[in-house]
Amino acid sequence: PTPHSPISSARLLIIDDDAVLTEQLELEAIAWGLQVEVTNNLTAARGAIASHPPDIIVLDLSFPDTEENGLTLLSQLSDQKSKIPVLVFTGQNQLSSRVEVARLGAYSFLQKPISPTDILKAVTVALNEPKEAKVMVVDDDPELLEFLSTLLQPWGLQVTTLANPQRFWEVLEAATPDLLILDVEMPGYGGIELCQVVRNDLRWSQLPILFLSAHTEAQTVQEVFSVGADGYITKPIVESELIARVLNRLERSPLRRELATTRKLEAENTLPP
Repeated sequence: PTPHSPISSARLLIIDDDAVLTEQLELEAIAWGLQVEVTNNLTAARGAIASHPPDIIVLDLSFPDTEENGLTLLSQLSDQKSKIPVLVFTGQNQLSSRVEVARLGAYSFLQKPISPTDILKAVTVALNEPKEAKVMVVDDDPELLEFLSTLLQPWGLQVTTLANPQRFWEVLEAATPDLLILDVEMPGYGGIELCQVVRNDLRWSQLPILFLSAHTEAQTVQEVFSVGADGYITKPIVESELIARVLNRLERSPLRRELATTRKLEAENTLPP
């Protein structure tokens, strides 16, 4: 068969103690052009990740011969802020498992029984997604810009900062962000005016926009939402709240959803013969 070129040579780590399924998945993944490593326990998986970091992981949750389960490894990867996408595939179907998998940042939850082809379709979509979402932050406080850049970059985000709103349009077009964060009050042009400019341009009208402000009065909040804001975060910033808002808006971004859908269709239409 002809390898699926966009994922050709990517490294796939399969972590599952089901020998029959892993053998089927390994053979088909090789036919798709993937480099494959299989481990049947979490200790070996940790060694594989440390010695030869994979591009993507397919992880089962259940390992009967140990007190650990797949959530343990997923939690460790989350704590390390690993950028490796993890696809969980499991026979568990409890809502609590799905919630915990989502909370720990897994890329997707695949329900067993599932065919190797369907697993590899999901792998293809994950590998073809942009590795870093791009965030642009506009605020006239240089210290805040440095703080936000330091806060967001470990989450796999490419951050562009701008302290001079007079240069907003040229930097916006150069940075092509997936999400925009604006301060409400700035010299020259405030965030509300910049938001209106973005919403009036067809190329950028769907760009998610979050506002930062020390103002909490209802009039200001209503005004930013009336010009097209997607969210409002008050200063002083609570780090966990800002990260959650940013990641949530990026996941719900129409542009990124459309891109993911396109790539999923491409994956389904270009299976190896």
